[in-house]
Amino acid sequence: MLRRIVLLGLVALAATACQPGSKDSKKSGPAVATGNGFTITAGEMKARLDEQSPFIRARYSTLERKKEFLDNLIRFEVLAREAERQGLANDPDVQLTLKKVMVQKLVQKNFQDANGAAAEAMPEADLQKYYDEHKAEYYRPRRVRLAAVVWNAPAGSPERAAKVALAKKALAKLKAEEKKNTLAFAQLVNEFSEDAASKATAGDLGFKSREDLEKAYSKEFADVTFNLQPGATSGVLETANAVYLVKGTGEQDELNRTFEQVKAQIQTKLYREKKTKEFDGWLKKLRDDAKVSIDEKALEAVEVSAAAPAGMGGMPGMPGMPGGHGPMGAGPRPMGAPAPAPAAAPAPAPAPAK
Repeated sequence: MLRRIVLLGLVALAATACQPGSKDSKKSGPAVATGNGFTITAGEMKARLDEQSPFIRARYSTLERKKEFLDNLIRFEVLAREAERQGLANDPDVQLTLKKVMVQKLVQKNFQDANGAAAEAMPEADLQKYYDEHKAEYYRPRRVRLAAVVWNAPAGSPERAAKVALAKKALAKLKAEEKKNTLAFAQLVNEFSEDAASKATAGDLGFKSREDLEKAYSKEFADVTFNLQPGATSGVLETANAVYLVKGTGEQDELNRTFEQVKAQIQTKLYREKKTKEFDGWLKKLRDDAKVSIDEKALEAVEVSAAAPAGMGGMPGMPGMPGGHGPMGAGPRPMGAPAPAPAAAPAPAPAPAK
């Protein structure tokens, strides 16, 4: 356990001392510190400082604070030399971490060029085609959220008149109580509504467009309810199939994102899909060349115990590393797999109810 703590401590120090940087920048300038077997140049220290956020960098503007930062780099070098002296370079945990870093660098070098999407522009026609085929991602009509008390009584049925009378009674009760009782409508739903599905959610019908309302209920229903302001209540509403008392509870404005507004996002999405496809083919070739074989009997015999102590796991942010999640999203992925392409412009989250 102590050895693991020491190794994890070295990894933490490495986060500030050994982040990737240009070889030229790391070795340029005079030496700001030297020791047995190591040299830290001004260029290397600047590169390490530049990797910090602007807020953190601002702390190291004085000589004393620069000494503190440099001391972290020195501590890392001293500890690394001692780790080498004690033979930890061949430690299984160190070798595993080295493999993870190498795989990360390999994937970044070949498939995660941050500027690639901008440099490798997709044809405008391809972007427009994607936009045209995914219009639903970029357009949403105005929607309203409603709650309703429902009496099931088709027009002309013997019970219709009695249900209309109940609706009028419920409306009168609501008008008498709603100013002093914010739960008055929900209580009416619980007392009167005959629609089990909406009754379970205090009458909530969810967000609906005018078209949704016409399809689910009727044109007459949509004409009355679609323009209800949040907090407003309809009168007794009769349709061919039922009698309603409806309250407006929210609304969402129309969303219409033009091609120009989302073109850059589509470019990034298509580029990443292309790189992911290339990666999958490249990885398949590597695996085929490696002539991988699996002993399923031995695999099945591997014990998985929930009580076993956790290992060092994957390095945070490492793509596809066992034990880590990284930029791939939650859940394990094959080692070295690149991040999946995010949706160029996912359907927007519902706007807060007004």
